[in-house]
Amino acid sequence: MQDKYEIHYVKNGLKKVVVTNHSGMNWLEAWKTALLIDGTCAGATVGLRCIDEAMATAGASGISKVRWNKASHIVSWSERARLDEGRLLVKQIE
Repeated sequence: MQDKYEIHYVKNGLKKVVVTNHSGMNWLEAWKTALLIDGTCAGATVGLRCIDEAMATAGASGISKVRWNKASHIVSWSERARLDEGRLLVKQIE
């Protein structure tokens, strides 16, 4: 099952946040995700095996200060609809 994660990073001095789905998250995956979201070719991130390599590649692209957290407060539309099923206000028209 995939969970939602927030990836926070700084690109050339501007703070950015993206929500992504992953089966798990760690620091290396967070740096690689920031690179991918920024437009780096997926093939360039496949070979990144350690966080030092990912940080160096990200630094060359102007990306720094990457952090991540589980986005537990974000509910998808379908989950929200399912939760609201019992609370929908319906007016009967006769």
